[in-house]
Amino acid sequence: MRLRTDELCPIHKSHSCCGREPLRRPKLIRLGVQRIEDPHHPRGYRELRSPAEMRKLLNRKILEQGAKCAICHDEFTDYNDIVPDHRDPKGMGGAWRDDHPDNIQATHWWCNEKKGSSRVHDLSLAPAHHRWQAQFSIDQGSPINCCAAE
Repeated sequence: MRLRTDELCPIHKSHSCCGREPLRRPKLIRLGVQRIEDPHHPRGYRELRSPAEMRKLLNRKILEQGAKCAICHDEFTDYNDIVPDHRDPKGMGGAWRDDHPDNIQATHWWCNEKKGSSRVHDLSLAPAHHRWQAQFSIDQGSPINCCAAE
């Protein structure tokens, strides 16, 4: 019986033995940080980071934020729960994708999922009483600052 090209040989624990050619996989080369000129961006450029560079930046952001989520401000308990979040997301005019350190923050994956394509200061992420007061102020037609009394 013949082995498939992508099947591991049980004897030699290899893909390129027993008369098979080695698998040729195209290598995707990603530079660490790519600077892309963008005349529409306020800085005049945006940055794209490789996964390794994004992980380094995320580790730095965790330390800068005191190991707390930038959205809910709870402490991180598991590294696997932490994901990078774009402050100005692509869906909100964030210039496609901008991985500049000023635009990245460390968050829980569930906080980032809840945030979606919105900014942190939007009402959808405010505590429930803030949303109610903001809704009340919109319904009454008189804008109030719901955070002033706190």
